[in-house]
Amino acid sequence: MSLRRNKRSFNLALVRAFDQMFEDEQRDLWTPNWSNVPAEIELSLGGAIGDVENTNEKFAVNVDVSYFEPEEVKVNLDGNELTIEGSHEEKSDECGSIKRSFIRKYHLPKDTNLESVRPSLSDLGILTVEVAMKTQDETQSRAIPITRR
Repeated sequence: MSLRRNKRSFNLALVRAFDQMFEDEQRDLWTPNWSNVPAEIELSLGGAIGDVENTNEKFAVNVDVSYFEPEEVKVNLDGNELTIEGSHEEKSDECGSIKRSFIRKYHLPKDTNLESVRPSLSDLGILTVEVAMKTQDETQSRAIPITRR
């Protein structure tokens, strides 16, 4: 009984020691030290994630796609789900290959006018996708005239 208790406490002490060691190691490896970043470098995850604007007039998203050629970026609309994706691959004899890809999905609000989706790409590689909101006239019911052939 006492041997089993000693073994259990040794195992527990060993687990605690490893946990502490990895906790200290991870803190050093994974905790960013922003004080070492030069002030002239702007740190923003917004471009990678996508800056979203949702107002009464429009829904818009800006995504930094500067690492992709225009033909490597696609914008799709499936129902109310807007998908922006990019895929880039470079092969080099000296360096091997580089692959980069992303997919961003946005659920558009119910009152967006899905016919008004307008993607545009700036010279700096910022993709902007704007979708206008439906006007009050579009959301209200109305009579639709029937034409004769």
